[in-house]
Amino acid sequence: MLKKLGVTFAVAGIVGLAAPAAAHADIVTSGIGGVLSGNQVVVPIVAPINVCGNAVAVIGGAIAGCKGGAVAAHH
Repeated sequence: MLKKLGVTFAVAGIVGLAAPAAAHADIVTSGIGGVLSGNQVVVPIVAPINVCGNAVAVIGGAIAGCKGGAVAAHH
């Protein structure tokens, strides 16, 4: 039992110290067309979001407001 626990912590330590791979967001292909040749499609997604709230009057009048309406910019 103790040996298994020691091996488990040793493996977890080695895995935890491993250098993570760098993430790249560049979109680069070889330029050669074909099935599974590395062609990429970039689809821009725009989602306008409205944030609205409900007002609760405790002492007097309350005003509920609404902000939002993101502008969709197409390039």
